[in-house]
Parts: sequence; structure tokens; C-alpha cells
Amino acid sequence: MKFMFRMAHRKGLDWRVYLLIGCVVILAALLTGASWSAAASSRERQNAADWQVHTLEVLLRTDDLKVATLSMVRGERGYLLTGDPAFLKPYERGRLETDLGLKGLALLTRDNPEQQARIRELESEMKDLHALLAEIIALEDAGAHDAAVARVRSGDGRIATDTILDDLRRIEQIEHALLADREREADAKAAANELYQYVLSAIGVLLLILAMWSTTLVRRALAAEAQAKQLLKRHASSDEMTGLSNRRAFLAALDRSVARSTDGRKELAFAIFDIDRFKAINDTHGHAAGDAVIAEVARRAVASFRSRDLVGRIGGEEFGVILPAASRGEAMSACARMRAAIEAEPVSVGSIRIFVTVSIGVSQLRKQEDTTSLMARADEALYLAKNGGRNLVRLAA
Repeated sequence: MKFMFRMAHRKGLDWRVYLLIGCVVILAALLTGASWSAAASSRERQNAADWQVHTLEVLLRTDDLKVATLSMVRGERGYLLTGDPAFLKPYERGRLETDLGLKGLALLTRDNPEQQARIRELESEMKDLHALLAEIIALEDAGAHDAAVARVRSGDGRIATDTILDDLRRIEQIEHALLADREREADAKAAANELYQYVLSAIGVLLLILAMWSTTLVRRALAAEAQAKQLLKRHASSDEMTGLSNRRAFLAALDRSVARSTDGRKELAFAIFDIDRFKAINDTHGHAAGDAVIAEVARRAVASFRSRDLVGRIGGEEFGVILPAASRGEAMSACARMRAAIEAEPVSVGSIRIFVTVSIGVSQLRKQEDTTSLMARADEALYLAKNGGRNLVRLAA
């Protein structure tokens, strides 16, 4: 630069020298602008990635709250049906987990007034459900079984549970919408930055090289982001241990199947099964062996059903099966086939051979029935199979 000024001073005000100086200054300014643009893109990508993680955390928390809520209800119903205090364990665990889950959810959404208001409503509804279940259990403890059953049949518990699950789904919808808005904003800003890079490419050979390099980096970053989104989507919908649909993805698929079949024109069956005496397997052979048993049961289950049927892992050792266009008889036959396949051969874990059985409950979708009722009836049939001696298939009433 000093050399060019000296040249201009010696030869007079040569406009070509000053033009060169101007080009150098403009090039430096454009390089600064390019650096700012790249940094902005990086910030936007980071913000988008942060929101994806935030949304996933909220969805995981709402899933945990759904599981805890249903666990409370299941424990209360199991205790009411059997009088076995062991069923109070999932009830108590569900109470604790709902309290912790609501606090965690409130913390995650503390910057969102709409979500905070909904969570406050959810806390109030959860308190009402806690009080209702505690009242039913207290009646049963006092020997007033008929009064406890009458309280259940009043439908207040189901209404409270459905309201809580609906609120959780609404929270998830809001988070999905927020994520979509931020992704659109990030995509728009990324597109604007990319356009700016293309404009820079029109200025000189040096600027063209710089623009090509920047564009390559942006495209690689976008490809990496797209790959990360796909990976995040797979992780969000798949169970890592078995490769099956996880609880959230499976329940979403079940909701869609019920919506398509609820008018009664298409048959739909649902089955829920879990591994018998799984705790004893873990206690005797260790959790690694228990994980191997879960994975092998999942493999045999998938092999036993049609390609159109969907098997998902909805709990620790608990699985669900969606059987579209299946009659009661077809669903029972398929589940019996799966039960026999699992029982037929022990699961080999190293030198250990573990004999495994499953208990299965099956329900057929009724006209205008919702997902919660369909699952609840299958769950009741599963308890009948358990109480009937295990390694059985039972059809819900």
C-alpha cells in the first residue's frame, strides 16, 4: 500500500493507481464482510442446534411425565383389582416422578410464558389426580372396596388422566412449532448469507476464490447440519438397544392408526407384552444379560409378525404391537405364534442359557374408541395373563 502511494506521488495523481488502492480497500472491506457473514452463519447454526437439543429435552421430559402418569394409574388399578401392595410401588414411583418431571419441565420452559401458564395448569391437574388416586387407595385400605370401585367407575380418574395427557401433547406441539419457527428463521438467514457469498464471487479473481471457498464451507456445514438432523430424528424415534420404535414414536404411530380406524371401517388390533420375571433375570445374571434378553425378544417378536405390523418398546421390558387390518382371531394367532417363538429356544448370553417367556394382552379397537382406552384394555388383559400364570395370551373384554 505504501509502495502504491509512493508511486502515485512520484508520477502524479494516476487514476489507475488510486483505482487499485480503492479496489484493495474494497476487497479488504468485502473480506471483513465475508468473515462477519461466516460468523453469523455459525451462530445461527449453533442456535438452531441448541434449540433442537432443547426441544428434544422437553419432549423427553413430557414422555417421562406420560409414563409416570400412566404408571400411577396402573399401580392404583392393579392394587384395586388384586389387593396386592406390590402394585403401589409403581404408583408411588409415578407420584415422585411426576413431581420431579413437572419441576424439570418448568425449568426447561422458564423463558416461555405460554408454556409456563400451561405447566401451572398441568401442576393443578396433576395435584387433582394425585388426590383422586390417593382417595381411591385410602378407600381400599379401609376395606371399602365397593366405594373405591364406584369412585373409579365415576370416570373422574380417566378424565383427569386424559386431560393431563392432552396438555402434555399440547406442550409438545408448542415446542415443535417453536423449533419449526426457529429453523425457518435460521434457514432464511443462512440463505441470505449464502446469497451474500455469491455476490462477493463476482468481484475479481481473488474475491472469486474467496467466495468459492466460503461457499464450499457453507455447503459442507449445511450438509453436516442436515445429517445431524437426520441422526437426531433417528435417535428421537428409535430405541437404541433394540432398534425398535421408542415409546414416543410408537405412541404417535398408534394414534395415527387409531385415527384411521376409529370409524369402524378398518380393523385394528393392539397387543402389549412384557417379559416374565425379568427382574429375576437381571438379579441372577446381571443387567448386561437382561439387555441381551430384551434385544433377542425384540428380534423374535419382529420376526413373528407381518411386515405391516409395528413392534415398539414402550417400557423397560414392555413392548407394544400395532396390527392394522387384523381381526381378533388373527391378532391372537400372531401373538400366540410370537409367544411360542420366544419360549421355544433359550437366549444364549455367553455360556449362559436363559429361558424366557412373555405374557401378552390383546385388544381390538372398538368404534369411536381412543388410544388411551385401547391401551388400557390391552393392559388389563396383560394383567390377566400375568395373574393367570404367565406365558399366556389373553384377549381384552
